Amino acid sequence: MSRTIRVGIVGCGGIARAHVNGYKAEKVQFVGITDVDREAAGKLAGELNHVPVYTDYRELIAKAKPDVVSICTPPVAHEVVAIYAIKHGVHVLCEKPMAFDAAAARRMEIAANKSAAQLVPAFRHRFIPGNMLLRKIVASGKIGDVVLFNNIFCGPNFGMERRWFTKKKIAGGGCLLDTNSHSVDLFRFIAGEVIDQKAVMHRHFKTTDVEDAGILIVKAGNGAIGTLQSSFVAGVGMAFIDIIGTKGRVRFEYGNQVLVRLTRDNDWTARPVKVSGGWVEQIHHFLGAVKGKHPLSCTVHDGVRNVEIITAVYGKEGR
Repeated sequence: MSRTIRVGIVGCGGIARAHVNGYKAEKVQFVGITDVDREAAGKLAGELNHVPVYTDYRELIAKAKPDVVSICTPPVAHEVVAIYAIKHGVHVLCEKPMAFDAAAARRMEIAANKSAAQLVPAFRHRFIPGNMLLRKIVASGKIGDVVLFNNIFCGPNFGMERRWFTKKKIAGGGCLLDTNSHSVDLFRFIAGEVIDQKAVMHRHFKTTDVEDAGILIVKAGNGAIGTLQSSFVAGVGMAFIDIIGTKGRVRFEYGNQVLVRLTRDNDWTARPVKVSGGWVEQIHHFLGAVKGKHPLSCTVHDGVRNVEIITAVYGKEGR
């Protein structure tokens, strides 16, 4: 595909702007947007030189004829939009978690395997330069075999109590499915495929029906064990990955993205990395695959396994 790629956005909330910024770095053409919230759609349209606003995703695909769409809606809508798009030959970058539950994720994979269009889960954390370097260091064997993979993403997001993120019928789950979707992807990306998972979780919010704090414990087939923590209610924000191997340790702190630290016998060495949230790199990779320049490094199956692993700890498979 040598011509300018035509892009549509489905869902015009905050995360849509991160996608938009990633696409802008690629000099694409925005051809349409849609959102059930007409005010949100109108606002984003104004920011994009008054790109057309469509009634829904079907009208956007039929009239704007995008080559790709980003799905930035809540999880409950991911399946229907993604399957409709790929059946019409439109490539899809779908926000995480890829699906509301495991059954929906599997249906999305089946549809994707029947289509020439790509369906890609938006796991932008694996494209953050610091995490790419972590993977390279682990793969090099410098810290030996991975023994412990410790990760935490938490913060004082008390406003979540009033948002769709804490409504099961819309989100599918709480902080484990929302925030730890990145954690599970990073564990699989860096340490290995998950063969077992367990969790403890708690609900602090009084008006919600999903967890707002939890720890997911996973084990890879190679013996690596991960503790993946997240919370919407922690009073202090924290984000890091700390990996301990049989020969050493490596750590990446999100709040200080200028370095990854590698240690053996407590001898720390700084490694400079590019500061990035991963959106630009993710969309560059996605569009490169769309153009046929390279295969995808993050596939629809990665999205399926992600949802399967997390929803399995909710007590009922797929929910």
